[in-house]
Amino acid sequence: MLTRVCIITNKYPNDIDKNVLVFVQQLVWAMADLGVSCSVICPIPINLNYRYAMFPKKIIEQTENGSTVEVFFPKYIGFGQSDIFGYNPSHLTTYNFTNAVSRIVKNMNEKPDAVYGHFITPAGITAARIGRKFNIPSFMAYGEATIKTIEHFGFKQVNNELSNLDGVVAVSNQNKEMLVSTNAVKEEKIKVFSNGYRKERFFPRDKNEARKMYGFPKDEFIVCFVGSFDYRKGIERLMEAIKDIDGVYAICAGKGELMPSSNKCIYNKSVNNADLPFFYSAADVFVLPTLNEGCCNAIIEAMACGLPIISSNMPFNDDILDDTCSIRVDPLSITAIKNAISILHSDRGKLNELSKGSVEKARSLTLEIRAKNIINFINEVVVKHNDLTKEY
Repeated sequence: MLTRVCIITNKYPNDIDKNVLVFVQQLVWAMADLGVSCSVICPIPINLNYRYAMFPKKIIEQTENGSTVEVFFPKYIGFGQSDIFGYNPSHLTTYNFTNAVSRIVKNMNEKPDAVYGHFITPAGITAARIGRKFNIPSFMAYGEATIKTIEHFGFKQVNNELSNLDGVVAVSNQNKEMLVSTNAVKEEKIKVFSNGYRKERFFPRDKNEARKMYGFPKDEFIVCFVGSFDYRKGIERLMEAIKDIDGVYAICAGKGELMPSSNKCIYNKSVNNADLPFFYSAADVFVLPTLNEGCCNAIIEAMACGLPIISSNMPFNDDILDDTCSIRVDPLSITAIKNAISILHSDRGKLNELSKGSVEKARSLTLEIRAKNIINFINEVVVKHNDLTKEY
């Protein structure tokens, strides 16, 4: 049986970056709340931020339900994964990252039953290497929006590195197809479990109170956007779509180069994860005309808070959106985005119908359900691995 799991990640919420990869932390907490002993190893590249040198080597977190999680922050020299003068340093970064993780695993009093790396590089490849080195069943979570990381590391190299993985969790069927089509891992090793939300945190709040909390107008129609302010997520397309719709305003949580600044945008900065349920609840509809996703956490969180969804009609949304909770549009069509918003602005019956549909749809997308599915998947493989080991 699975009792101890080690989660490997290149980013994790901390005192410097409080909102980075919060969804990884929430999955870890959900696993811990289900009785699995969880250790997180998050190597810190001290050469990329001098403040990282002050990180503690280890901290103990406590979940909202009182479970504990140990988090290790070993130091290493990182070079990122973006091209530098035509050279991509992802191999060197992953090598140093793996060594940092290996030091922690080697010194653990009890070795984990499984290691679980988030994303292909550097954590997924590191999980596979740790599995080989310590004879521990290894798994990887794949939620990338594109195959960019596979291209950077090299298709053949990724296939070789991941060949010993015991299992892969993809966040959507499109993600599964990306792995299969690039020959990164064998199809039979992949299970699809959509992302989820922590039900203790994300649920509808009183709209008037939420608006009062942020100082938003009480009676205007508000569309909500949560994501990076960039071309892919579609912040400019959203702002262009609402500019001529009377009585419609946008609240936008995020950061990036394309910060919205028109008088139609009444909020345009980051929101702490703990405050997001109130931010969602202050809006009438969630709009994200995104071009690529793995499986969008913001969409799922917005649904859990009772918001109808307007988002892309592309395959990455197929696993979480249908016509009971959303209007799906061509994310590049400003006219389509505008028409969808106008429909919900003018038809409160439709708005309320999709709002109820979102809450109902979200019931099947809780993080507890996802964590149980992942734990059961890992446990099945661990049992087989241990049985084979006994035979030898």
